Amino acid sequence: MAAEEVEQQSPPPASVSPPRSATPRPSAKLGPKHVVPLGGAQMSARRRVLESRLPVEPDPDESADPSSSTGVPDTLEPSAYSLRGGALGAGGSRGPVSERARGELEGPSAPRSALGSGPRWLGREGSGAERAPGSSAHAGPVLAMSPRMTALFGGLFGLATVTTIIALLIQGAPPRDDRAAAAAAASASAPVEAAAAAALQVPTPKKRERTKLPGPWRIADIAKDPAVRVVEDTMGRRSFIAALGEKGVPKDQVYRVLKAFDELKKFDKTGKNDKFIVALDRKDSRVVAFEYIVSPLEVLQAKEVDGLLVAAQLDMKIAEEEVVGAFYVGKSFARSAEWGGFEPDLARVIDEAFAGKTSHEGLDEGGFVRVVATEVTALGEFVRYKNVVALEYKPPDPAATPLRAYSYQGVGARGYFDDKGRQPDGSGWGSPTPGAPITSRFNPKRMHPVLKKVMPHNGTDYGAPTGTPIYAVFRGKLTHVGPAGPCGLMVAIMHPNGIESGYCHMSKIAPGLKVGATVGTRQNIGQVGTTGRSTGPHLHFWTKKNGKFFDSETLKIDGFRVIPVEERAAYQARKAELDARLDGIALPDPPPAEALAKAPAPADDTRPDVGAGGDDEAADAPKAAAKAPKSDKPLQIDPGDGDEIIGADLKK
Repeated sequence: MAAEEVEQQSPPPASVSPPRSATPRPSAKLGPKHVVPLGGAQMSARRRVLESRLPVEPDPDESADPSSSTGVPDTLEPSAYSLRGGALGAGGSRGPVSERARGELEGPSAPRSALGSGPRWLGREGSGAERAPGSSAHAGPVLAMSPRMTALFGGLFGLATVTTIIALLIQGAPPRDDRAAAAAAASASAPVEAAAAAALQVPTPKKRERTKLPGPWRIADIAKDPAVRVVEDTMGRRSFIAALGEKGVPKDQVYRVLKAFDELKKFDKTGKNDKFIVALDRKDSRVVAFEYIVSPLEVLQAKEVDGLLVAAQLDMKIAEEEVVGAFYVGKSFARSAEWGGFEPDLARVIDEAFAGKTSHEGLDEGGFVRVVATEVTALGEFVRYKNVVALEYKPPDPAATPLRAYSYQGVGARGYFDDKGRQPDGSGWGSPTPGAPITSRFNPKRMHPVLKKVMPHNGTDYGAPTGTPIYAVFRGKLTHVGPAGPCGLMVAIMHPNGIESGYCHMSKIAPGLKVGATVGTRQNIGQVGTTGRSTGPHLHFWTKKNGKFFDSETLKIDGFRVIPVEERAAYQARKAELDARLDGIALPDPPPAEALAKAPAPADDTRPDVGAGGDDEAADAPKAAAKAPKSDKPLQIDPGDGDEIIGADLKK
């Protein structure tokens, strides 16, 4: 039906009701969400939904029609329905309907099959229909989608929109320079990282720079040769023939080695610490090479040449050089010396230079040491210190007088001398109470002043007031610390060569002392007192040799020699020169506490006693002292020379 024909129809009277067979009766009132059935009685619900979504356009003819604002009657004839007036129900207005929509809706009712089962498109009007003037033309069919499809396409459209915006922003932003950003971040964080690294860096001691030199051929160069078997050992107390025989060297080969060294070295006297290395042919156990090492400075070698062993002393490129420096004295002398750039062997030459005055164990923490020494190297590597040229120890107390020692090689005087030109008299033993007078000497047949009977006085008494410092007469290891019966509070020390010293009637024992600890020469070990069997404050000092008491004055305590008169001028000139060199050494700042706190335990001191005795006995003495067991048996000590005094420190 054409649009013009639709407009010419007049609305049916309100009283006329549609036949029951034509269409069901709608509800009494239609709201904005209700759809009036259009197009016939057989209109399905799906078509009503599709038709309700048709676009509507304003109708100029209905704007003046007063009936356009009226409501839709409760009953409508499908054929009498007018599209004039866009009101479909109370409270809701759908607006005017387009001319095309009117034509499509008022035409004959399309059968359900006309919609088909294909896509849900509303077809055009019949080709014979004419369009009314002014009606809007559609370029194509109208697509009606379900709410689900509408939401899906809406979401996709929104996602595409967001993606497009992000792409535009990326294209509009300047390109990122990762290298420049990384460089800027590194430059900004460099000062912070450097400060953190400096704070976390563990301080390390400085090392003296030395250049290693190439050396001669050694047996170590063929140690990995599968045709050679290498054995090595130290001599110990064995003979040369027995030592090599125990390592599997045939006796005929041992004599072959002795023959090679016939004019260079005699092996009838060997040191227990001497080392030998033998290279044997695996097929016939023939000696291919042999080395005998006395020290890094003295290495003897025999090497097979054309079937014969040829012996020679190796050139180790020995050199001497002066080293100068200073260091702070901490809890560990070895660690302190290392921090100053010196080797642990410095302790040995310091003990020699300060013999009778002090030792490296007796240097107090907080002091400073200035040193000029001569070191010996082999193949560019350190071996030992030859001697001390000049040495100074500054105690922690600024008021204390520094202690100095000088090396002097004159005509009639050689060795180390102090600032007054005095030299220890060979023994190195110091006084336990410097300056204190002797009040009672060693006497095996003395009449006891209290007990009134003959009782040996196995020691030497030094008279001094209570509180006077007591010092160790020589370096050694503690064997007793604490109460000792009539001797009161006592400290006993084992020295090299089997000599032991004891200090009785002490009022106080220095803190930190315990059995097995090492003490140095002139190290403070306590204070004079009157504990035990005593008539008054004094020090009872006793000494033993291999467990037997002997007179301590035979040790030449505080003994010294002086430079001859004819050489004193030369010594004073030498001393002035060395004083200037010591004064020119700047004192270092104390190292960080954690640097010296991690100090390793000092090794056993094997330096031989400067007094009587051989090297082997001196080396064994510290070990014997370290192995001294604790015993519940009373010590064999001098019972003292006075009546028994009971004090609080005896806990009686």
